[in-house]
Amino acid sequence: MGIQTPNWMAYGYFPIVTIMVLHYAPLVILIVGNALKRMDSQMEECAQVLGASRRVIAFKIIIPLVRPALLSAALLIFADCIGEFALPYILGLPVHFDTLSTGLYRAIGTRQSGVAAVIAAVIMLMGMLTLLLDMKMLREAKRFVTLGGKGVMERRHSLGRWRSVATALPLAFVLLGVAIPLLTLFLSTVMILPGRFSADNFTLDYWIGHNLDTVALHNGILLSAEFWHTVWNTLVIVGSASLACGLLGLLVGYAVLRCHFRWVAAVLRQLTFLPYLVPGIAFAAAFLSLFAVARGPVPALYGTPLILILALIAEKMPYASRSGVAAMTQLGKEAEEAARIAGAGWFARLRRIVIPIQAAPLATGILLPFISGIKGVSLFVILATPATDVLTTWSLRLIDYNYQQAANAVVLMIALISWAGTVMIQKITGTGLADGLEK
Repeated sequence: MGIQTPNWMAYGYFPIVTIMVLHYAPLVILIVGNALKRMDSQMEECAQVLGASRRVIAFKIIIPLVRPALLSAALLIFADCIGEFALPYILGLPVHFDTLSTGLYRAIGTRQSGVAAVIAAVIMLMGMLTLLLDMKMLREAKRFVTLGGKGVMERRHSLGRWRSVATALPLAFVLLGVAIPLLTLFLSTVMILPGRFSADNFTLDYWIGHNLDTVALHNGILLSAEFWHTVWNTLVIVGSASLACGLLGLLVGYAVLRCHFRWVAAVLRQLTFLPYLVPGIAFAAAFLSLFAVARGPVPALYGTPLILILALIAEKMPYASRSGVAAMTQLGKEAEEAARIAGAGWFARLRRIVIPIQAAPLATGILLPFISGIKGVSLFVILATPATDVLTTWSLRLIDYNYQQAANAVVLMIALISWAGTVMIQKITGTGLADGLEK
């Protein structure tokens, strides 16, 4: 646009934090929104009858009741941000703004095994401390359980003069977090020089061009064999891992809710949540050290799609397990007990009763890992090789070659595939993302 921006606005701390806020805000909205949905509006009405002001109701009733959800969202975001790699790599390295994840990547790339092990241990220790905080918060959340003899009531309230503000804020968020970035990315893919809006500067070469005057990219991405190879790798690796996660998550939910030993259920629930608290890049480093060479009957898996599928299943299990636990919480035992009396075995009950009834939550347990996995970087950047490149690692490779326009085109295709997969699964099952995050 011809505006000269300072480096602090384009690189380093400020843009990284701003983008993370825009990226993680939907997670907070989903988690806190579900908490607000379950809150009985009669408590607010009772407070109003007793003469409480809106300020008192907000700070004495609403905020204390949603505080566990707010703290849970903050914990999840903190655990995920520790291992964030793509943002510091793209926006931090030009101004030498380093994080633990970029330091670990550099140590592995330069074969400093000792340094890499220390950094990975520090990252995992931070994840373990976050798990302890999560366990403490679960105990704290029990203090805010509301009990009543009637079901939760939901009533709509007029916002009055705040209606315009309540409308403007989400619109501004959508513009800043979705519309403007996607438009900017698209414009960058059809312009030779950024910021120059003359007709001769626009081109479709980075999409469908032939015999480009570049070293490593001879055709536009849609005509490049490498692009379609990475698309295939992405769909196979992420799709296989997501299907496995969905089924395993439902089984975890079944075991947690049906297990007669409470300590077994508690341990299983925490173990399946632990990978979320271990940053992806440290998780990938651990998998690399375990499977880089053959160990007993287990062959060396590095360089194969299998190591990526296994690592992705383990890393994304928290999404699927929480969806499975939420689904099984709402399923009574009566149908299974009737089937057991009729002589049905466990596998038959699971196949013919549990899975059909829980088809929508199962789809959510598949959808959440799919969306997260298809745009993931931290795990793949350590474990992927040129033969097992996925879309995200190939886009980073294009950035390393200074092909920004082609890299941005790949990012747009990632967004398109993620959106198409989300819409397709939601249309088939009639479920939404928020359903999978309810507890």
